[in-house]
Amino acid sequence: MNSGRSTRWSLDEKNYSQGWWVPLGVVVVAAATWGSMGFVEGGCQPGPRGGCVAADGYELRSWVVYLASMPTLFVVGTGLTADRWPPVLGVAAGGAACGLYTLTQGHTIPHLIMAAALFALSITAPTLAWRRRRAARPE
Repeated sequence: MNSGRSTRWSLDEKNYSQGWWVPLGVVVVAAATWGSMGFVEGGCQPGPRGGCVAADGYELRSWVVYLASMPTLFVVGTGLTADRWPPVLGVAAGGAACGLYTLTQGHTIPHLIMAAALFALSITAPTLAWRRRRAARPE
Protein backbone atom coordinates (compact mmCIF):
# COMPACT_ATOMS: atom_id res chain seq x y z
CA MET A 1 0.00 0.00 0.00
CA ASN A 2 2.68 2.52 0.98
CA SER A 3 5.40 2.68 -1.66
CA GLY A 4 8.08 3.59 0.87
CA ARG A 5 7.38 7.29 0.64
CA SER A 6 6.41 9.24 3.68
CA THR A 7 2.85 10.51 3.61
CA ARG A 8 3.87 13.63 5.54
CA TRP A 9 5.26 16.57 3.63
CA SER A 10 8.36 18.26 5.01
CA LEU A 11 10.92 20.77 3.91
CA ASP A 12 13.86 18.50 3.30
CA GLU A 13 16.67 18.70 0.78
CA LYS A 14 14.49 17.25 -1.99
CA ASN A 15 11.82 19.93 -1.55
CA TYR A 16 14.37 22.76 -1.52
CA SER A 17 15.54 21.58 -4.96
CA GLN A 18 12.08 21.79 -6.56
CA GLY A 19 11.56 24.23 -9.41
CA TRP A 20 8.28 25.58 -8.00
CA TRP A 21 10.30 27.74 -5.60
CA VAL A 22 11.15 30.17 -8.41
CA PRO A 23 7.58 31.21 -9.34
CA LEU A 24 6.55 31.02 -5.69
CA GLY A 25 9.26 33.51 -4.75
CA VAL A 26 8.31 35.86 -7.57
CA VAL A 27 4.58 35.76 -6.76
CA VAL A 28 5.02 36.23 -3.00
CA VAL A 29 7.46 39.13 -3.37
CA ALA A 30 5.18 40.67 -6.03
CA ALA A 31 2.14 40.46 -3.73
CA ALA A 32 4.01 42.07 -0.85
CA THR A 33 5.39 44.78 -3.13
CA TRP A 34 2.02 45.57 -4.71
CA GLY A 35 0.44 45.81 -1.28
CA SER A 36 3.23 47.97 0.09
CA MET A 37 2.93 50.31 -2.87
CA GLY A 38 -0.49 51.27 -1.46
CA PHE A 39 1.24 52.81 1.54
CA VAL A 40 3.89 54.43 -0.66
CA GLU A 41 1.37 55.95 -3.07
CA GLY A 42 -1.61 56.51 -0.79
CA GLY A 43 0.18 57.39 2.40
CA CYS A 44 -0.73 56.45 5.90
CA GLN A 45 -3.63 57.89 7.88
CA PRO A 46 -4.10 57.71 11.64
CA GLY A 47 -6.51 54.94 12.55
CA PRO A 48 -9.36 55.07 15.08
CA ARG A 49 -7.16 53.44 17.75
CA GLY A 50 -3.96 55.10 16.60
CA GLY A 51 -1.43 53.54 14.32
CA CYS A 52 -1.31 53.57 10.56
CA VAL A 53 -4.18 52.61 8.27
CA ALA A 54 -4.30 52.79 4.48
CA ALA A 55 -5.70 55.88 2.84
CA ASP A 56 -9.10 55.77 1.19
CA GLY A 57 -8.97 53.74 -1.99
CA TYR A 58 -6.00 51.64 -0.84
CA GLU A 59 -7.77 49.31 1.63
CA LEU A 60 -7.39 46.26 -0.66
CA ARG A 61 -3.64 46.79 -0.79
CA SER A 62 -3.41 46.93 2.99
CA TRP A 63 -5.23 43.58 3.19
CA VAL A 64 -2.80 42.11 0.67
CA VAL A 65 0.12 43.26 2.83
CA TYR A 66 -1.56 41.74 5.87
CA LEU A 67 -2.25 38.41 4.15
CA ALA A 68 1.13 38.22 2.40
CA SER A 69 3.24 39.03 5.44
CA MET A 70 3.73 35.48 6.73
CA PRO A 71 4.29 33.84 3.32
CA THR A 72 6.74 36.63 2.49
CA LEU A 73 8.63 36.06 5.73
CA PHE A 74 8.83 32.33 5.05
CA VAL A 75 9.78 32.52 1.35
CA VAL A 76 12.28 35.37 1.69
CA GLY A 77 13.77 33.78 4.81
CA THR A 78 14.15 30.50 2.96
CA GLY A 79 15.66 32.28 -0.04
CA LEU A 80 18.20 34.05 2.15
CA THR A 81 19.19 30.98 4.17
CA ALA A 82 19.03 28.16 1.62
CA ASP A 83 22.02 26.79 -0.20
CA ARG A 84 19.87 25.39 -3.03
CA TRP A 85 19.33 27.59 -6.06
CA PRO A 86 15.53 27.42 -6.69
CA PRO A 87 14.46 29.34 -3.54
CA VAL A 88 17.33 31.78 -4.01
CA LEU A 89 16.50 32.43 -7.65
CA GLY A 90 12.84 32.98 -6.79
CA VAL A 91 13.69 35.67 -4.27
CA ALA A 92 16.30 37.23 -6.57
CA ALA A 93 13.98 37.31 -9.59
CA GLY A 94 11.10 38.62 -7.49
CA GLY A 95 13.26 41.36 -5.99
CA ALA A 96 14.60 42.48 -9.36
CA ALA A 97 11.21 42.42 -11.11
CA CYS A 98 9.46 44.21 -8.25
CA GLY A 99 12.25 46.78 -8.02
CA LEU A 100 11.71 47.61 -11.68
CA TYR A 101 7.93 47.72 -11.13
CA THR A 102 8.41 50.13 -8.24
CA LEU A 103 10.52 52.45 -10.38
CA THR A 104 7.86 52.48 -13.10
CA GLN A 105 5.30 53.69 -10.57
CA GLY A 106 7.20 56.82 -9.56
CA HIS A 107 10.51 58.37 -8.63
CA THR A 108 9.69 59.88 -5.25
CA ILE A 109 11.93 59.20 -2.26
CA PRO A 110 9.69 56.39 -0.90
CA HIS A 111 9.65 54.74 -4.34
CA LEU A 112 13.43 54.90 -4.57
CA ILE A 113 13.89 53.52 -1.06
CA MET A 114 11.56 50.61 -1.77
CA ALA A 115 13.25 49.88 -5.11
CA ALA A 116 16.71 50.01 -3.49
CA ALA A 117 15.60 47.54 -0.80
CA LEU A 118 14.21 45.17 -3.43
CA PHE A 119 17.36 45.39 -5.56
CA ALA A 120 19.48 44.78 -2.45
CA LEU A 121 17.38 41.68 -1.74
CA SER A 122 17.89 40.43 -5.30
CA ILE A 123 21.66 40.79 -4.96
CA THR A 124 21.97 39.53 -1.38
CA ALA A 125 20.14 36.21 -1.83
CA PRO A 126 22.44 34.75 -4.54
CA THR A 127 25.53 36.16 -2.84
CA LEU A 128 24.68 34.46 0.45
CA ALA A 129 23.88 31.17 -1.28
CA TRP A 130 27.11 31.28 -3.25
CA ARG A 131 29.14 31.95 -0.10
CA ARG A 132 27.30 29.19 1.79
CA ARG A 133 27.92 26.67 -1.00
CA ARG A 134 31.56 27.73 -1.30
CA ALA A 135 32.11 27.33 2.45
CA ALA A 136 30.51 23.86 2.42
CA ARG A 137 32.81 22.57 -0.35
CA PRO A 138 35.55 20.29 0.87
CA GLU A 139 39.01 21.50 0.00
